[in-house]
Amino acid sequence: MTKISQIDDRGAVVAWSPVGEFADVIALGSKEKGGIGFDDYGGELELFNFSTSPTPTLLGSVKTATRFGSIAWGCCGTSSGGIIAGGMLDGVVNFWKGSELLNNYGGQSVQLASVQGFHGGGVSALKFNPHGDSMNMLAGGGGSGDVLIFDVENREQPTFYSPGGEGSKGQGAEITQVAWNSQVHHILASSSANGTVIVWDLRQKKPWCELRCEANSSPVSDVAWNPTQGLHMMTASESGGLKLWDLRASTTMPLTTLEGHQGGVLSLDWCPHDDTLLLSCGKDNRTLLWDLYSLQPIAEIPNTDSSSAAVVENNANINPNDLYGGGLGTSQQKRYDVQWSPLRRGVVSTCSYDRKVQVHSVIGLATKCGRPPKWMSPGSGVSCGFGGIVVSVNSTQKQVMIDTVVEHPELVKASEKFESEFANSECIAYCHTMAERAENEYESQVWSFMQIMFETNAREELLSYLGFDPEKITKAAMEFKDDESNPADDASTPAMTMEAENAVKDALLVGNFEAAVECCFRSGNLADALVLGSCGGADLWAKTQAEYFSREAKKRPFLSLVSAVMNNQLTELVGMSDPSKWKETLAVLSTYGKSEEFPMLCGALGDRLEESGDFANASLCYMCALNLGQAVKYWKSTLQKATESNGGTDLLSLHEFIEKVTVFTQALDSSQELDDEVANLFAEYSTVLANQGLLVAAAKYLRGNTQECKELRDRLYRSRMGQYCSDLVASPPEFPYDYVNVGVAKDLHGITVKQGQAVQQQQVVEPQPVVQQEYQQPQQQQNVVQQQQPMQQQQ
Repeated sequence: MTKISQIDDRGAVVAWSPVGEFADVIALGSKEKGGIGFDDYGGELELFNFSTSPTPTLLGSVKTATRFGSIAWGCCGTSSGGIIAGGMLDGVVNFWKGSELLNNYGGQSVQLASVQGFHGGGVSALKFNPHGDSMNMLAGGGGSGDVLIFDVENREQPTFYSPGGEGSKGQGAEITQVAWNSQVHHILASSSANGTVIVWDLRQKKPWCELRCEANSSPVSDVAWNPTQGLHMMTASESGGLKLWDLRASTTMPLTTLEGHQGGVLSLDWCPHDDTLLLSCGKDNRTLLWDLYSLQPIAEIPNTDSSSAAVVENNANINPNDLYGGGLGTSQQKRYDVQWSPLRRGVVSTCSYDRKVQVHSVIGLATKCGRPPKWMSPGSGVSCGFGGIVVSVNSTQKQVMIDTVVEHPELVKASEKFESEFANSECIAYCHTMAERAENEYESQVWSFMQIMFETNAREELLSYLGFDPEKITKAAMEFKDDESNPADDASTPAMTMEAENAVKDALLVGNFEAAVECCFRSGNLADALVLGSCGGADLWAKTQAEYFSREAKKRPFLSLVSAVMNNQLTELVGMSDPSKWKETLAVLSTYGKSEEFPMLCGALGDRLEESGDFANASLCYMCALNLGQAVKYWKSTLQKATESNGGTDLLSLHEFIEKVTVFTQALDSSQELDDEVANLFAEYSTVLANQGLLVAAAKYLRGNTQECKELRDRLYRSRMGQYCSDLVASPPEFPYDYVNVGVAKDLHGITVKQGQAVQQQQVVEPQPVVQQEYQQPQQQQNVVQQQQPMQQQQ
């Protein structure tokens, strides 16, 4: 317990500020005349700031004609400082502007109104309604037993009425306290000196019930409602103790009685921030803090501290109460009022008969119940979990909220769209759709090439896409006609001399085709040489072709193609091809390449383009070669550039990369694995999807075997959506960590493994091998704790 501050020589009634801006301010209304003389100077309203410990600061004050019997401070009205109501001993209720008093503006302008509501006694109790829609209502009780409700909606002219309607009688004795119900704004309780408590229903304008708290009609000194339960009430008796009432069960028999005070209880207050804490002060000079779980007092706020025992050396500073032997006795130090601060948690005020007003912090005392006060427990909390899950709790909703927080909605939208469209359509149709959506020519080519890969007549489709339609080309060739040449005109063919004809004829007569072919070549008759070479065997035919192509290739470039096709030299053709005419070369490979050679030839063409710096078109050739490792090189470089320009991972570019690779792998052998770099990109994408709550989708893209992939795969398998991850359910992943016994895990009896070994060595003369093996663990395994089985004692 810590005493925050103290005001001496003030016999007063107090009210805490309900305004958040002035949470440390307290209003004091003098209920006794000060000084030692017999003159009555009336009363005084003072506002102190207790945050300036240990000496409070006086913010403002105003004199009154009479002294206070009660005081209340409410938030009603538009004034930032609220309204302060003072119940005077002459039955008048005065109203002051809180804001002007807080700014030390005294004088008559501070007072709003003065209402003579009570006759035959002073105003003994005042309370503003705490509910937001009824803060303009002020309940008051008088010495004559009357209860009045003041409406301060019009601050300059407040009105009042009786809660029981016109002609209703009072409670028959002085009203000691009034208390508004904590849950229902039109329910009010009033306690009386005749031992009764009446619960008023302002809507019905009649009593809801009457509690006869004391059989001997001893005064009920105070009453308070449970701050969270509208039907629980606590009453204090000047001759008895504290009684807890449950109005649902009985209005004649209390639920329980709190035993702790040796005499009567003068004041009580229920903690507004923790309904398990209650504060009371009694005639036994004790101020007790109660734990309503155990119904026992857990601490006491002492009336004196070490400073009070100090010897006063300067007589000029002696307090009048310190006369006659160095101070008043303990009976004069007893407290008659205790209040919790409505805004500062764990802060209370006390007023004692030795004219001291004190402010204490009971945070330390409140923990003596064995649990922290509710104000130390967060009113709300949040915890982030795997899969983008955010679990939140708050004290108002009384429930646990589980939400999925999406940090990247554009990625989630793209991923869900891909999963939906790709699952509900064939690869060919999906690739065609993506090619039409492409934002640039290269992306359109990539998806078009992928579409071709899934076609049954892929090579024919490739030729058509490259611009070489066989049907159109055949038709054009058949309809071609060159007006400048005459097929019948053989002037271009040199005439063979008689001597040459005889030489050819003689060579044919003796069957020497090779000599005949040589003679035709020398005379320039190439066509005749080809005809004769085809008749002289395979070797002569090959030799004749080679000679023909060597003579005519420079004149007719297409003959290089013919030569490569006829001699199965497509690899050499690729090596000598023009990179700018890569589509023609790819068309040749598609038309004449053998099935088993086609991937290799396309890969060689891709290498040729890479050497020339055309990486984009090279990736298309690698796609035709079904070479994933080479095809993704350009895609990775594009992703890297997007990441650098974005200042971090460009998630949409990463999604496009994953999308292309995923579709591309559908055309490959299922046993083909991704390289580490691509697998890491898939793992990164999977992690991002998991963080957005797309756990099932994330499980599809874990294709690597790195430690990070193993850990994420295990978390997905054990997550709330693990049962829907078909790949993981079909083949549960291995646990990503190694089990290692460090030798300190406790069994069910609370004995560590090492202790068990020691006990075993002492008690068992001949240890059994099974038991010995159970508790002997390798010495080098020292890092990860493995759960131990209960130690089996061998008798």
